[in-house]
Amino acid sequence: MTITTIFLSFLLLLGHVNSVSQLNDKEQTVLRKLKQHWQNPSSLSHWQNPLSLSHLNSSHHCNWPEITCTSGTVTQLLLQNKNITQTVPPFICDLKNLTVIDLSYNFISQEFPKALYNCSKLEGLDLSQNYFNGTIPVDIHRLSGLRHLNLGANDFYGNIPASIGQLTELRTLKLFQCAFNGSFPQEIGNLSKLESLQLAYNVNMTAAELPSSFTELKKLKFLWIAASNLNGEIPDTIGEMEALVHLDLAKNNLTGKIPSSLLMPKNLSIVYLFRNQLSGEIPRVVEASNIDVIDLSDNKLTGSIPDDFGRLRNMTGLSLFFNQLSGKIPDSIGRLPSLVVFKVFSNSLSGALPPNFGRYSMLVEFQVADNKLEGKLPKHLCDNERLVGVVAFNNNLTGELPKSLGNCNGLKIVTVYNNRLSGDIPSGLWTSLNLSVLILSNNSFTGELPQRVARNLSRLEINNNNFSGTIPAGVSSWRNLVVFEASNNLFSGTIPQELTSLPYLTTLFLDQNLLSGSLPPDIISWKTLNTLNLRRNKISGRIPLELGNLAGLIELDLSENQIFGPIPPQLGFLRLTLLNLSSNLLTGRIPIQFENDAYASSFLNNFALCARKPTLNIRKCDLEVEPLKWSKHPSQCLVLIICMVAAALLGLLASLFVVRFHRKRKYGLDSTST
Repeated sequence: MTITTIFLSFLLLLGHVNSVSQLNDKEQTVLRKLKQHWQNPSSLSHWQNPLSLSHLNSSHHCNWPEITCTSGTVTQLLLQNKNITQTVPPFICDLKNLTVIDLSYNFISQEFPKALYNCSKLEGLDLSQNYFNGTIPVDIHRLSGLRHLNLGANDFYGNIPASIGQLTELRTLKLFQCAFNGSFPQEIGNLSKLESLQLAYNVNMTAAELPSSFTELKKLKFLWIAASNLNGEIPDTIGEMEALVHLDLAKNNLTGKIPSSLLMPKNLSIVYLFRNQLSGEIPRVVEASNIDVIDLSDNKLTGSIPDDFGRLRNMTGLSLFFNQLSGKIPDSIGRLPSLVVFKVFSNSLSGALPPNFGRYSMLVEFQVADNKLEGKLPKHLCDNERLVGVVAFNNNLTGELPKSLGNCNGLKIVTVYNNRLSGDIPSGLWTSLNLSVLILSNNSFTGELPQRVARNLSRLEINNNNFSGTIPAGVSSWRNLVVFEASNNLFSGTIPQELTSLPYLTTLFLDQNLLSGSLPPDIISWKTLNTLNLRRNKISGRIPLELGNLAGLIELDLSENQIFGPIPPQLGFLRLTLLNLSSNLLTGRIPIQFENDAYASSFLNNFALCARKPTLNIRKCDLEVEPLKWSKHPSQCLVLIICMVAAALLGLLASLFVVRFHRKRKYGLDSTST
């Protein structure tokens, strides 16, 4: 190599270095100018470097986390969530090599920044999650190189322009959660390279149908148009979208049948059609063997569950609730190895449940309530100890609860009321680590209440069963209980003082049992109690004065017991919407606050009660005489009543005797005189 050649090469290299240096200086000037325009947000405080630093230096702008450089020049501005409140300035396009601008999750409020048309190399634009407003310009197709456009979650309104269909390089189009109205333009179907189309939650759309042209998007993998007032029918050609993986048309007003081709695309994984007005049968043939989740709930679907669903070995979730499905649940569904969520409640399904539910998969949710199912609950439900919920109420199920539920620490909710289940409750179920709701009412369960229950248990309902024994003193440890309903069982003994210590209890039903003895004389902590029902037991003693201090109490029913003594005047200060003290042995005047028609049936069959006004189907108090002060001991009261009655009878007999004797004497005198 000659000296001349070396010298020329050196000059060229020097010129390139100078050129790069000048470009770096210019880019950094633009970046600092951007920061100043945006009023120096603290999130960009590190944009403080001096000019003319080498791009190899760690403090060079290409090393700022928001900047991506290619070959030493800025190509991407990644400014999401930087607390930017000012507009997008035109000079942003002075960064001549920009390919990506991401300003998502900021607070920018302006119309669409048409100055971005000058960013000639722009391929990705994300303005989502801001406050951009106005309409999308009809000449948006001038951004002809765009591959990814995200304008979602802004205040754009008006029509989506048809010209958006001229952005033929688009792979991703996201126009979700705006204020658009009208319909979705057919021209979107021209975007032949599109892979993701997101138009969901445009709730102001007024004439929205799913354009049949959309099914021409053969490369589309992700279609999301939930909650956008879609109406009409799903195009029959939707099954021809061979690349489709994720389909979400939920929360719309779609009608008609589900096209028979919909479950045919080989790669289909997610199908969300819930909360529409779809009718007819579910497609019987399923070729989409990779399906993960199917949710067709809350429609008007009829017919049976397709047998082909039992072949979907990758399916983790099946939700068909709130429909009109009938027939038997295919046994093969119970053997699916990946099934985690199974929700088919509120249909008309019948027959026995598949016996293998939970045996081969990590079942988490099992919801079959409100059907016509018979037979036993599957015994393997919690074999894998992942189960969180068993919801099976309103069926005709029989037999005992599965023993596996006793070793199921993940359980949070068990609701099996309104069946014909029987037997004892698996001992471990009462104390299951995370259990919060246990509703067993209207069955034939037996056994006694445990001393301890799950720490998180807030709702325990066991009405109308055959539980027996006493209410245990250990009830004081049921600290988080809010609702306790145990009506119509065989509980006996007294109500323990410990029951009054539950600090969050709002509802207590112990009516129609065999409880006896007095009510607890002291109430430890019932400050949140609003409903107390002890009707139809064998409770005696007096009404505790402390009940009158429960400011939240609005329903009180102590009827059909053997409670005696006066009604504490403190009860009159409660804001009771329901009061029933009938069929007891109460005495004295009722509190004056109850002397109105709202309580006309509250005091029936208490013969020693009186009121100042004869308006409550009880006798009027004698105002001239001080009301009788009853003894604290009911036996003395009874003796006094018997003595009074006996004296009255003796007086009556004596008067009859005198009259009879007088008559005999009179008749004798008359006969003598004759």
